[in-house]
Amino acid sequence: MGNGDGSKPDQLAFAQGLFIELTTQILYVADVSNNRVQKRYPDGRIETAAGQSNGASGSSSEKLSGPKDVVADQDENVFVADWSNQRIQYWEKNAKSGKTVAGTGTRGSALNEFSYPSQVLIDSKTNIIVADLQNQRVVQKSFAQDPKTSNSTIIAGGNGAGLNPSQLNNPTGIYLDEPNNILYISNEESHSVTQWNLDAYGNKNIYAGIPGRPGSSAAQLNSPQGLVLDQYGNLYITDCMNNRIQMFCPGAVYGITIAGTGRIGNSSEELHFPRDVAFDSELNLYVTDTYNFRIQKFERIH
Repeated sequence: MGNGDGSKPDQLAFAQGLFIELTTQILYVADVSNNRVQKRYPDGRIETAAGQSNGASGSSSEKLSGPKDVVADQDENVFVADWSNQRIQYWEKNAKSGKTVAGTGTRGSALNEFSYPSQVLIDSKTNIIVADLQNQRVVQKSFAQDPKTSNSTIIAGGNGAGLNPSQLNNPTGIYLDEPNNILYISNEESHSVTQWNLDAYGNKNIYAGIPGRPGSSAAQLNSPQGLVLDQYGNLYITDCMNNRIQMFCPGAVYGITIAGTGRIGNSSEELHFPRDVAFDSELNLYVTDTYNFRIQKFERIH
């Protein structure tokens, strides 16, 4: 997907969040500057799943404003991190409007508010998990709860920005390893990824990058964004400002570049500020190549 900067169905404008629903193999992308979520079917058809197909922005229920992320179920219902509207919107398949399932629509730090939700996940119990960027926290609430009368629970961060493993620093990406109850969090401003154990012990450690030291060496990251884990436990990180995707094997200090060259470019092997990453059912890797206005597919190396 991606045929230049624009608002036609097959065009993108600074896309960020990316999700592939493995049962249906439908690819969803948060088309930020077009204020919509696009979905691409395996046969190549492209439709608007949320927001206005013409790119109109707004805060009413039928519009989005700068959506940063999307997650979907196998029935093609989507949850959208509606960034500038400070809310998570739920759009059923073919719906003309969405409904707010988290957030109040007003920026704030109360437990039912967001300060720029950057990513959204849904776990197996239909809990909504959100990276609340400027509140320096990750929060969780039940999908069944009324957002107007219920508060979220802080499951990571929430004690100010910093370099300590117990603090977050502009969390831009989250990935939940649900079987092991581990949350991976990319900290854009400290250039690192935190591994946050959600069990009773709550262990926290820096999993990748060197906090406070951006760089392009194999041990460093520069403004990390999206995350995904493969079936072997390898973590893939969109190393945005280094224009590459880094893979960190379990326990590794050094990452391996598996997509991108480390330099800005628009050839098939190059990236320009990648923001998110996802796998399909065959472990082919998809990347939102944001400033090239496209989604890139890197086939699995056998």
